[in-house]
Amino acid sequence: MREEILNIKNNESILLNHPETIWSIQSGSIAVFAVEVNDRKVLGNRRCLFTCHSQDILLPTKPSLGQTDTQMLALALDNVELLKIDRECFEQLILSTEATVKKGIVNWLDKLATASADETAPIVQTQTINREQIILSNEQTFQPPANQVIWVKVDSGYARWLGREEFTLTSLTGAIPLTTPMWLSADGDTVLSLLANSTVDRADTILTGFNWLHKQILYLNKSKLDREYTREIGNIKSKQELDFQVTNTALQQLASPLIPSAIEPARNEAPLLAAAGAVGRALGIDIKPPPKSEDLSRLKEPLEAIARASRIPMRQVTLLDRWWQQDSGRAIMAYTRMSHRPVALLQVTPTSYELLDPATRNRTHIDAKVAATLEPIAYIFYRSLPEQIEKKIELIRFSLFGLRKELLAILITGVGVSLLGMITPYATGILIDNAIPDRDRGLLVQIGLGLLLIALFTALLSLAQKFALLRVETTADISAQAALWDKLLKLPVSFFRQYNAGDLKSRVSSVKQINRIVTGITTSRLLGGSFALLNLGLLCYYSLPLALVAFVIVLITTIFTVVSNKILIRKIQPLLEIRGNIFGQTVNLINGVGKLKVAGAQKRAFAAWSKNYTEQTKLELSTQSVEDLVALVNTILPTITTGILFAVAITSIDRGQDAGQAGLTLGTFVAFNAAFNNFVSGATNVSLAITDVSRIIPLWKRTKPILETLPEVKPNKKDPGRLIGSIKIEHLSFRYEQDKPLILENISIKIKPGKFIALVGCSGSGKSTLLRLLLGFETPDTGSIYYDGQDLASLNVTAVRRQMGIVLQSGKITSGSILENLANGARTTTDEAWSALSLAGFEREVREMPMGINTVISEGGGNLSGGQRQRLLIAKALIFRPRILLFDEATSALDNKTQAIVSNNLNKLNVTRIVIAHRLSTIRHADRIYVLESGKVVQQGSFTELTKQEGLFAMLMKRQI
Repeated sequence: MREEILNIKNNESILLNHPETIWSIQSGSIAVFAVEVNDRKVLGNRRCLFTCHSQDILLPTKPSLGQTDTQMLALALDNVELLKIDRECFEQLILSTEATVKKGIVNWLDKLATASADETAPIVQTQTINREQIILSNEQTFQPPANQVIWVKVDSGYARWLGREEFTLTSLTGAIPLTTPMWLSADGDTVLSLLANSTVDRADTILTGFNWLHKQILYLNKSKLDREYTREIGNIKSKQELDFQVTNTALQQLASPLIPSAIEPARNEAPLLAAAGAVGRALGIDIKPPPKSEDLSRLKEPLEAIARASRIPMRQVTLLDRWWQQDSGRAIMAYTRMSHRPVALLQVTPTSYELLDPATRNRTHIDAKVAATLEPIAYIFYRSLPEQIEKKIELIRFSLFGLRKELLAILITGVGVSLLGMITPYATGILIDNAIPDRDRGLLVQIGLGLLLIALFTALLSLAQKFALLRVETTADISAQAALWDKLLKLPVSFFRQYNAGDLKSRVSSVKQINRIVTGITTSRLLGGSFALLNLGLLCYYSLPLALVAFVIVLITTIFTVVSNKILIRKIQPLLEIRGNIFGQTVNLINGVGKLKVAGAQKRAFAAWSKNYTEQTKLELSTQSVEDLVALVNTILPTITTGILFAVAITSIDRGQDAGQAGLTLGTFVAFNAAFNNFVSGATNVSLAITDVSRIIPLWKRTKPILETLPEVKPNKKDPGRLIGSIKIEHLSFRYEQDKPLILENISIKIKPGKFIALVGCSGSGKSTLLRLLLGFETPDTGSIYYDGQDLASLNVTAVRRQMGIVLQSGKITSGSILENLANGARTTTDEAWSALSLAGFEREVREMPMGINTVISEGGGNLSGGQRQRLLIAKALIFRPRILLFDEATSALDNKTQAIVSNNLNKLNVTRIVIAHRLSTIRHADRIYVLESGKVVQQGSFTELTKQEGLFAMLMKRQI
């Protein structure tokens, strides 16, 4: 028996490769690395496994002789004092009552378990250990309960450590230690002997078992490093390929004006991504591949992952009969019937399409025969709004994207109608001055036929303009509405605290009104009116004095319109605001009718509503009075202007006759009057268009908050990958508003994968706020939250949430069957659904329902009890077996018996759990409990430790006894 002290300085190292030597850290800290060793020489890079501190022990590895081997190296992080222990002394320390060594062994195993955490491991259910031997059937798994160390020996059969074939245990392997998250899966029928850690007291057994474990963990770590290296090389190659594709696409786009078919999918892309890319290019959308965190096996349609990665909305459509012979959209994603091969359907003209097959890069004109080879279900992409829109013109430009041909058609038809309209006054003058006085029947017929043709062509051009306007208005509205709702759903949760649901609906509708003004009424009025103003030149040609009179009249009319419009806008803005508030108030009152009746507050609710409605009515009357004045002026103005024009014309004719000059003839005046009517009509349309455009201002102000607010997830946020459940909160502080007190102050919590953490405290202590911060709903003032060592502030929080199971106090159930509620739109099996219901303690009751798992639930779960609703929400959180569970009073509506069943089932799952609970019996088995008071952690420890301490936790316990 021999012990000796070894002092090593900062950054000095020793190899842990002597099978007879154990080290105990007396002071200082050590980082343990995996290294390649040959003949006691360290090769290559070090790979950090974990860190050890004072009172920890370091167990050795058994080196392979004469060849390169992976071993463990201990590196001093500061000046370290080590106690060197030989095998004999180590065994005596184990047999003694000294607990330091045994605790050190457990700590060493915990650190090895953390180093071996495999991100691809399934969620396995732990088993209660109440016997010395268990029998596993093929593929059945075994995992020790949380916070327990079990020594396992295979008596017969084969067991795979972490489910991997290369880590197979047999009856010759000997006993090995296990703790969560380590696990075994049976390869055939297998019998395991189980030993509690306290009963294993032989140094040979301990060192042999740990040596086997060290070997596998070092191999696993090296494999991970090799995979990372291979992945990095693959990323470099992918980047090079992507750079080539980007350059190639840019060159093709340069050629596309001359060769429309120049843009083709890249050869190396996956068929689905290539087809989606072709559709995206046709729509001006940048298509991106799905991130690593996406579980494509859970998606009913893998295209959803591509749409999410590309940050665009997507919609499922049905290809109806003869769809290819009508305008069904610029580009469609579809699949072939026989092989379910993705293809792109690209519009050539509004009534013809071609099929692009990314596998063969061939384009085929679509007819009935080709259309019959396609599945009826297809998908359409929509463009998403820019992150931030600060100017009205940006929204208008976005809405009109891809409508250049239609806008050009509107422009050309507008010019044509205006030019044809200028011919009519000229022809009328000739008719009055020449054809009728001279009784020239031939000229009369020619003028009549000419005017008839002009009327016909004008009608055709106007019809074409109306169709183009209708297409522009419809397409722009669909594009803008889809993009706006997509933007709304991407906004941070904090945005929705500022507005109620009704007010938001009203603000979203403002965009529709803006598009209708710009693309519909205003476009036709502004273009038509502008071209009609060309008649001013014709007026000057006929009579300059009369033209000046007409110009002055129109100028006065325009000034009156603009002034009255400014007054109107000042009145419309508050009217829109109060309409939004009333709409929101009405929605809230309808949703809360039951609560109002319970409280007997119907009259007070009516009084509150009537107050706002009265204010709205006053503003509407004030606005209507201005509109009525404008309408009155517009009604009498034509009569007044005609009277003035006739008076001036008569005076001009009389002066010409008195002077013996030809003067203004009757035909000339009639032609002038016709041109004047066209001019006044054009000027009126322009002034009305200006009025309409100015109405955009209050509508824009209503929509501005939605368009200017940045989305919750920025494009530069990285994908978190597949999470294993490690969470760390460092010095976290938070307040809802800058001038308000802190809600949370300097919170620090570290959670290892598979651990059960509870948050308790009085109401208002900050528990739910901390949960909101963990979900990324709020941003901390100071401090950070880390998932698997990655700062949440740098991650795509949506991808993080998709890997969690969440049950909040305000959780809602949607209408549909129980199975549909559990699946929530994802791909799942009935077996998975029943398993989740069983874990939530809800299986028996569902099986007793008439339609079982297909029982239909009303909106909000009104036909279920409170406890049933909670258990359904728990099952919904568990169905995809997430690595992390966040529960906020998830079992508050359950009776004690049901709550115990749910808690016991959850305790058997190897997942990281964070639970907020007022009922302290639900957290009895928590690995660590954090007690919050006024936003600070005032106590922490296990349930047993906290019950023995005086403080807030003990006080809460007394209240519940």
